[in-house]
Parts: sequence; structure tokens; C-alpha cells
Amino acid sequence: MRGGIAVLSYFSMKEGVFMKKLITGITALPLIAMSLVPLTSSSLYIPAGSFEVIRKQLDGYTYITDFAVSEKDPNYPSDYSLYIQLPEETETFSAEKSYGVKLLMKENYDTLDITVPGGNGRKVLSAAMQDIGIDGKVFTDDDIKCECRIYNNVSKDDIKLLYSKLNGSELITEFIYSTELYSVREGVTNNEHLGEFSFCSYDYDTGKWTSPEEQLTKYNSLVELAETLLPGSSIELDSFDDKELGFTAYSASVIPSGNISIEERIDFALKVKKEIGVFGGFAICESPAPILKAACIDFVDAIEGDANCDGSVNIADAVYVMQVTTNPDIYAQDKSDLSISAQGEFNADVDGIAGLTNEDALFIQKYKLGLISNSPVEQI
Repeated sequence: MRGGIAVLSYFSMKEGVFMKKLITGITALPLIAMSLVPLTSSSLYIPAGSFEVIRKQLDGYTYITDFAVSEKDPNYPSDYSLYIQLPEETETFSAEKSYGVKLLMKENYDTLDITVPGGNGRKVLSAAMQDIGIDGKVFTDDDIKCECRIYNNVSKDDIKLLYSKLNGSELITEFIYSTELYSVREGVTNNEHLGEFSFCSYDYDTGKWTSPEEQLTKYNSLVELAETLLPGSSIELDSFDDKELGFTAYSASVIPSGNISIEERIDFALKVKKEIGVFGGFAICESPAPILKAACIDFVDAIEGDANCDGSVNIADAVYVMQVTTNPDIYAQDKSDLSISAQGEFNADVDGIAGLTNEDALFIQKYKLGLISNSPVEQI
């Protein structure tokens, strides 16, 4: 692990520790350790379209699987993906050998970074959002530089209305809307931990813990799966009673009869996840990770019609819009290196109808050819 990483905690049934806050939905990772730390207002800002910055953080790590989380679960973002730093060559079993782990976690809110030079930002922005019906909270250290976190789905029209309200009153000098927010959390795992499975979780949709009967059914399924995929392996069953929270939790460790590689262990864990809905264990750093804002729209410095974000409006922008609409598998957002950015799509949506179409390309052409005297949006 790199320097500066906080101490990692690993929770297992053998240690008699099983915390409700560490358990998510039916498909969640029961052996993941992550503290619930309030997010700060100082998120790391990445300019519009910079998904590549996030990808670089995962260099050297292999994608393993995705996990879905209930929207009612307060512990985690809406979903996350697991990546593991695998060895370049196949290695045999070693319980002590650690492998780096990263979770790519998509946050379950959008943000607005707004500067209110006159101060009193929290009051001004809270009142404006309430007037429009936007559910959010304002974070600020100086009442000038503010971050608004929006927790429910909000239409772009409402965001535009909020901008018009604030900009029309000359209250702001910055207004950046971010809709794709991620964090990358680091951790470790090893061959032994990936062979540990827990069957108890808290279902936030029903408000119930997994019953002992259902857990033992999953355990029996694990036994059958291990007999098929890892012949001769042994399984140790453990249980833990939490009288305060009122549940009994079962976990099991699958011990192969011989040495297996980390790749074979991961393959077995993935098959268990597919058949039974649980995955092996790993530990995650408890310190909060910076929030990476990848899809960002700058309202103040936006240039209407500038689809390719080169600072000017010309025929190339109209051509680019037509490429996006006719070949979205390549040119739509986050599809390839040729993809339009969130800022470019916002700039190019000029025909007064939500969404990018060939009509936007036509308006840009008319503007460039002098058939429309004002900018496309102003003409509308």
C-alpha cells in the first residue's frame, strides 16, 4: 500500500465482530470494512470529460465484478465495482500474500459548485433551490465558495432555471454542474480472505435481517458448490449472535485440499456470487476518499454551439453533433476517446428542445453561415 493510507480493518465472524453499518443489501459484501465518514465540502474537482483521470487510478488493476446496492441503504453509493491487482504470472496459494484492492464507487448525488462573491452563499443558494423545488444541501467554509449536493433526480431544466435565477440577479461568478461523481477506495485481500463467505445481511427494502434458516440454506448451497468446483475441500461454519441488534449471523470458510492460485480463488468466489449471492472478503481503507467529478458543465463560461469545446463555433461543431447523433456507440459520452464531453453536449444543445439532435447541427450551421444573426440559443 502507498504511504498515507490509513490503517485497514478486516471484520470476520471468527473475531466476533459483525456491524450493521458494514452490511448492505442481499448482494452486498459482508466482510468489507468501511467507516461511515461524513463527506467534506472540499471534493477534488476534475474538469469536464476527464474520465481518463479516473481510469488512470485503476491502471494495473483487473476488473472483477460489480455490486448493486439498495437506494435505501445509507452506507454506500448507488453501486460499485471491484478491481484487484493480480500478479503478472500465476502464483500458488499463500495465505500471507496480500493483493491490492480498489473499489470504484459511484456517488448517489450530483453537485453544483457555485461562487457567490458577495457572501451569504448558504442562505442565497438554499433559498433559490427551495423556490425551484431542488432537494439539496449547501456546504461552504467561507459562504463564498459553495458546493450544493443534490440528492434526488433533478432535471437539467431545473438546473438551468436555477442558473438563470442566480445569474440574472448577478449573484454568482461560477456555476459548475457535475453529474458523474466517483471515488476510488483502496484496500487489500488475500487468498484466504477470498474464501470466507458470510450469509447474513440487512435488507433495507424490507427492514429485516437474513433469517438463520435462509443463511443455512445458502451455507448448504456453498457446500454443494465447493464439492463440485473444489473437490476434497473442507468448510468451517461459524456463527455470531448480536443480542443488541437481534440477529444471528453465519459465515463459512472454504479451505481447499491443495494449493490454488489467487486467480482460481477469485474464479470460485465469482461462481459463489452468481449462484448464492455472496462474495469473498477483503478490507478497505477507512479514511474518506476524494470525490472525482468527471462529467461537469460550466454554465458561466459555456460557449453556445461549441460542441468540441475548442473555444469557437464553426462547421466542425455541426459535423461533430451529427457524428454523435448518427454513431452514438463511438461519439456519445464516455464511449471512446472520440466521445463528446458533458460540456460539449450542453454547449451544442441549442435548438430549444432537450437532447442533442441533427436539428442542433442545423442551427449551428445557420449561425455560422450568417443565416441567424444571434447565437442559436439567443435566437430561440
